[in-house]
Amino acid sequence: MNAPARNLSDDAFRASVVGASEVAALFDASPWLTHFELWHRKNGTIATPEFNSKNPDGSPTNERIDWGVRLEPVIVEAACDRWGYVPQETPKRLDNGKGLGGHPDKLVICPDRGPGILEVKTADWLVRKEWGDEPLANYLLQSQSYQGLANVQWGDVIVLVGGNDLQRFQYDFRPALYAEIEARVVEFWKSVRDGKAPKPDYAKDGRVIGELYGNPTATATDLRRDNRMPELLREFIEAREAEVLAGARVDACKAEIMEKLGDHAEAIVDGFTCRAPVIAGKPDTEITADMIGQTIKGRASYRRLTVKEKK
Repeated sequence: MNAPARNLSDDAFRASVVGASEVAALFDASPWLTHFELWHRKNGTIATPEFNSKNPDGSPTNERIDWGVRLEPVIVEAACDRWGYVPQETPKRLDNGKGLGGHPDKLVICPDRGPGILEVKTADWLVRKEWGDEPLANYLLQSQSYQGLANVQWGDVIVLVGGNDLQRFQYDFRPALYAEIEARVVEFWKSVRDGKAPKPDYAKDGRVIGELYGNPTATATDLRRDNRMPELLREFIEAREAEVLAGARVDACKAEIMEKLGDHAEAIVDGFTCRAPVIAGKPDTEITADMIGQTIKGRASYRRLTVKEKK
């Protein structure tokens, strides 16, 4: 098992490795992390968000993550009861010594397959439906990373769907894929050492770019010889104009649809669903005690239009 002793804090360890949950960014397969953002996190040019962070009042900043952490031991216990896994002591850290590391949810022994790992996830019904036959690629890359780090021959992804349906997805270890993961991690860390950031995905990395250049100086840069800049500015203006026109068209279509619906909450149309129920308003609330006389404005009721094409 890859688990060299490291006298590092949790934050320092995370900064020193590409975590198994981050590997998908190197394959452009992560729904929430790009290669560009991962590079700048590990390079230290932007901060890495704290995992399962809390607001000043103690509430979680991300309810999904918080509940996933809380439910993890319960789901592991349920999986062991249902499929006969025998839980094993799980190291806090696994590390291949070449910049790949992390912490699997649980090492177990299967009566039929021997030692392996469990990765636990939660998903609501709509999200699970979007997956199709198996979990997303980022979960599968995470599982393969942990299988390689733990030197086991299988890994199961256990998903609690909708809070009441436990599903299991079984995967054998794929040595060629793990070798590719390790190779990409090595290449990634070399790019960090060399100071060569990957090209951003402008459709996804706007927030990261904004963080990188969030404190401009009171100077001007001369881009008169940059051939792309005039084209880019023209594209921006045209896109903004198209956005305004699209918004106006949306409003016009909505108004015409609502006129056809009239007092009805739903329309029967071949190939589409069309609903416009009333969303109840909220009355004004008068504040008492030290805020006597102030009023929190309510919200008028409105009709929420939902249109979907049937497939």
